[in-house]
Amino acid sequence: MTNATLSQTEVKFLPPEEVGEELAGWWILELEPEGCWDAIGPYDSKEQAEALVKR
Repeated sequence: MTNATLSQTEVKFLPPEEVGEELAGWWILELEPEGCWDAIGPYDSKEQAEALVKR
C-alpha cells in the first residue's frame, strides 16, 4: 500500500525587500510535503496568478 501525498499550491506576494525589485510581485508556490517546492512568477496581480492556478 502506498501513501498518496498532495502538494499545496498558494499565491503569495514577495516584496522587493525580500527578493529585489526585479523579482517582486505575485508568485505561485507549489509546496511538496517532503520540503521541495516550485515557484512560478512574478505576476503583476494576485488575480492573474490565481487564474493560472485554477486552470
